[in-house]
Amino acid sequence: MHPHLVKSDPPHFPRPRTASQRNRKPGAFRRWLRTTFLQWQRRKMIETLRGMDDRLLRDIGIDRSDIPRVVNGLTDRELSMRPVSPDVQVDARWRGGRAA
Repeated sequence: MHPHLVKSDPPHFPRPRTASQRNRKPGAFRRWLRTTFLQWQRRKMIETLRGMDDRLLRDIGIDRSDIPRVVNGLTDRELSMRPVSPDVQVDARWRGGRAA
């Protein structure tokens, strides 16, 4: 047989990752990017809540002065929620339909 056909560790396959590589924390750029994205989501949620009228805010149990405190207490998943209101234009893909 040809030796290059039966080589056990061909160079084009990546080596298996070690446990220390799998548990490695994200780098500084990735942390910065994630922090920036979360801050953007928080600002967007604050802007959305401030755009609501006082009656609607009372209905959901939020006082206008408490908006920043409430948004800072939300989890990442809660921050990524899309508002559900007939006044908000929602893309058809979010309603389960097909996009035009």
